[in-house]
Amino acid sequence: MNQGPSRRGFLSTAAALGMSAAAMELLAACGSGGAQPAATGAGPAGKPTRGGRLTVATGGAKGSDTLDPVLLNSAPVSFMARVLYDQLADFSNDLQYRLAMAELIEPNKAGDEWTIRVKDGIEFHNGKTLDADDVIFTFKRTFTQTGSVTVGKFKPYVDLDEIKKVDKRTIRMKLLRPNSTFHYALASPHKIVPVDFDPRNPVGTGPFKYKSFTANRQWVCERFANYWNADGESEPSDSAAPAGLGGKPYLDELVVNVINDDSARINALVTGQVDAINMVQFAQIPLIGQHQQLKLLESETGAWTGIYMNMEEPPFDDVRVRQALRLAIDRAQALSSCVSGHGRVAYDLPEPYAPGYPTELTRKRDIEKAKALLKEAGKENITVELVAGPVSAEAVSMATVLANNAAEIGITIKVRQVDTATLFGPQFHSWPFSVDKWPAQGNYLTLLALTDLSESTTLTHMPKADLDALRDLHDKALSTVDEAKRAELTKQMYQIQFDRGGWIIPFFANVVNAHHAKVAGWPKQDASGRSFGNAHFEQLYLTG
Repeated sequence: MNQGPSRRGFLSTAAALGMSAAAMELLAACGSGGAQPAATGAGPAGKPTRGGRLTVATGGAKGSDTLDPVLLNSAPVSFMARVLYDQLADFSNDLQYRLAMAELIEPNKAGDEWTIRVKDGIEFHNGKTLDADDVIFTFKRTFTQTGSVTVGKFKPYVDLDEIKKVDKRTIRMKLLRPNSTFHYALASPHKIVPVDFDPRNPVGTGPFKYKSFTANRQWVCERFANYWNADGESEPSDSAAPAGLGGKPYLDELVVNVINDDSARINALVTGQVDAINMVQFAQIPLIGQHQQLKLLESETGAWTGIYMNMEEPPFDDVRVRQALRLAIDRAQALSSCVSGHGRVAYDLPEPYAPGYPTELTRKRDIEKAKALLKEAGKENITVELVAGPVSAEAVSMATVLANNAAEIGITIKVRQVDTATLFGPQFHSWPFSVDKWPAQGNYLTLLALTDLSESTTLTHMPKADLDALRDLHDKALSTVDEAKRAELTKQMYQIQFDRGGWIIPFFANVVNAHHAKVAGWPKQDASGRSFGNAHFEQLYLTG
């Protein structure tokens, strides 16, 4: 295998792709220094090998990125949390619930008391054995850490004073109210850390352990030899590792370089600077097909990018304006122009794999009805600003499509494009009109607790009457053990969102990554949409 292109050849290729000089220099810097450049083999994938370094490039990063698993403040932070840490329970790549580091998660009959017992002998990266004290510490830290993203799904139910240690591996939690889906909340991101965890020198139980980190530049992780799930079942793959390769992880080292510029990121793969990339722009997909050694990794997902309207701010405090915009957007056009058809049309309701998801709730584009709603509201010929940033490959183009469509009903939308640092800055939870992206949570009740029902992380700021109605249904659903009845209550919550909500979700985009053919073991599916096969790097291996 060669060692990649010369700097002159690299810059020439970059220029051909239309990259800026700054992006070229950024990519050149990422390909030099500590991390060895990824080679671009001249032939087909060869014999599976154990060990080696995998270098990937990610977009969506920012200067405030962190190693703290309760913050999860960007796409790469979210998927890297899966690399360094692990959970009591998890969702598979097809969003099926399963136990992970817990051998038991069980409620009482009323659903207001839960017993959790961790598996015996699981080791942290520092040699400490996972026990009940670590689980209790993690819950307390989730509640006390400033900026915690995951606290919203626990705060209405968990009483920290009622978490009791039963024995070395078991805790019992008396909840503030019944919650029949508490196990799903544990399977949505909730990374267990050891007592006295320090995010500056992070320790977890994941397949790779921390080596170095520079925000908005690079993560470096190395193989954890005592990974608890080394011989566990892997996600289905068309190139699963052969039995003789040993226990997971198969790689010695994982390097994640930050390349936020879309053209620079794909050029890094084309020119051999990295072995794989995420957030492939849909217009760039044909470029991958021009290179025999490169392959696409694409999956349908339940992840979603949405345009949200802050219902405390005019004109979005009027449901007729919100509904007019939902009627104005051309969903088929958005799917085609934003993601080149790589996805499926949606109708403003998230979590398509959730129990109770109402596939029957659809809406057709209706310009005349939208105009009539605006006239009735006295909101004709208004101008609004939509703040958009690259939270996903499709976010900015989605905003542009809405702006063009809205002009047909007399609304002028001025799209202001910002970087992710600005978008997720101090104004993030108070923008009147903006964008966000969420990976699939596997359950709509969990998503609601993290978004519209959360006082700290809500973006739509629903009116009190609608919020109270949602909370009432949410509480009833959580206290309902019967799955069919819970699904029916979930449908009623979706109906409120469909009629009066603040999200515009025109489609569910596929997640698209690309990689060199020498990298094998990729999962076939990534319904969560977190990218890189839901960050299951532990099952990847190199061939040569």
